[in-house]
Amino acid sequence: MQILQLYQIIPQTRALGYKTRFAIWVQGCPFRCPECMTPDSLAMDGGYTTTVDALVSLINTIPDIEGLTITGGEPFLQAAALSELVKQVTAVRDLGIIVYSGYTRTQLEKRARTNLGINHFLNHIDLLIDAPYEASHNEGTPLRGSSNQGLHLLTPRYQSIINSVYKEEKRAVEIHVLQQHTMLVGIPEQQSLQHWQQKLKG
Repeated sequence: MQILQLYQIIPQTRALGYKTRFAIWVQGCPFRCPECMTPDSLAMDGGYTTTVDALVSLINTIPDIEGLTITGGEPFLQAAALSELVKQVTAVRDLGIIVYSGYTRTQLEKRARTNLGINHFLNHIDLLIDAPYEASHNEGTPLRGSSNQGLHLLTPRYQSIINSVYKEEKRAVEIHVLQQHTMLVGIPEQQSLQHWQQKLKG
């Protein structure tokens, strides 16, 4: 039985990729990007645990989603379990997989030579968005938190929509009211982010 350490899930969002998606934030991250959008997801011992089977069962009950978006935290710290998750989900549903990572694609491909979990996880990803978030390069770039990050099509699934997504003027942002707190989903461009931070402080 494989275990996942999670920070949060949002069953339906349109702020983290193409169409409506099931979003997963994993817990634990080796990076400490200044102005991280989810600082509570950084601690390795935070969040909560669930089994891959339980999360697969939950995802399969959610209607009208085009795919999964996995972010964090750092997904590749739990590559083996996430690989099994997407393998099981895509075996029964045609869902696209988008993953955000602070590692670069080059770093991940190097690690994949000796780490089967990373290798298998990469083989199940349609779109990888890589490199650390840099607040100084938060320019409202579609799909990416900052313009230094790359979009890597690991399969052809999203090839036809990349150009249309690039033409969007602003990234989508949503506010989800959860049981214990309110969560901002997506990364606003810098001016909007400062506005929301002031709102939260006030």
